[in-house]
Amino acid sequence: MTVHEHKTRKRDETRARRGARTSAQHRELTPGITEALGNLIAELGATSVALFLSTPQEPQTREAIRVLSARGIRFFAPVSQPGGHMEWTLVDANTPERSGVGGMPEPDVGEADTSPSITADAVICPAAAVDDTGTRLGWGGGYYDRFLADLPAATPVFALVFDDDVMSDLPREAHDVPVSGVVTPSGWRRFAGS
Repeated sequence: MTVHEHKTRKRDETRARRGARTSAQHRELTPGITEALGNLIAELGATSVALFLSTPQEPQTREAIRVLSARGIRFFAPVSQPGGHMEWTLVDANTPERSGVGGMPEPDVGEADTSPSITADAVICPAAAVDDTGTRLGWGGGYYDRFLADLPAATPVFALVFDDDVMSDLPREAHDVPVSGVVTPSGWRRFAGS
C-alpha cells in the first residue's frame, strides 16, 4: 500500500467513525473540548489564537470561541482562497458564517476584513487524525500544510481531534508539518520533544 493509499484509508475510517456519532453525542463532547481549549490557552498564556470553524462532524469550536472571547481571547479563523491558501479574519460568537471551498464553514466577511497573514500565540488546526510523534493527517487539501510551513518555528500548533482520532502511528510525507500537541475532549498534551 502506498503512503497516499494509507492516508486515504485513514481519512475514510475517520469519516465513518465520526459519521456514526449522533448529533447528541457530538454535543455531549463539546464541554470537554471547550474546557481543554481553555486550559491549553491559559497554560500557553495565549491572547491571540488561530482556530477553525468546525463542521458538524468535527470537534466543535464555536462554544470555545463564545466562552473564551468573553474572557478577552482574540480568535482568527481562516477564509479559503483559490490555489490552496487561506486568509484570516477576527471572529467572535456573533460572526456570520458561509459555506466556503469544499463546503467548509468560514466567516462571512468581505475582502477588506481578511489578511494573508496573522500573528498568533497559538494555532489550533483541524485533523483527521494525529499520532504520538506529532504527525498530523489532514483532510488532503493541503491548506493547513501550506499555512503551518510558513509559521515561525516557535509557534505552538495543536491538532484538535476526538480521543479516538489519536493513533500510535500515521504515515508522514516530506510536506507534512508536525504539530506540537493534541487537544481532545478529555484534555490536551504536548508531544515529546515539542
